[in-house]
Amino acid sequence: MTDSIRKLLAAASEPADRVAARQAWAKAAAAAWREAHRQMDERCMAAVAVLSEEAFERLFDEEEAKVDAFRAPLMAVVERDLWPGHLYWGGI
Repeated sequence: MTDSIRKLLAAASEPADRVAARQAWAKAAAAAWREAHRQMDERCMAAVAVLSEEAFERLFDEEEAKVDAFRAPLMAVVERDLWPGHLYWGGI
């Protein structure tokens, strides 16, 4: 096989590789979001009976901010088609 044909074949597989990388990222990001939400639920359920209403609201807001940090990149993809830089052509 000539060098030119190898280069063409490699270039042809790049879109499929990029799609696979985006799918893998989305699955991992969604799993991390679900885990963060599970941890938030666990912490809040344990705290609801022992904290005052004001303290619980502060805890809930803090925990929700942690979960939102995982959710934000996923929503950027959904709402604006804005992916992490390493998932673009050439990693731009």
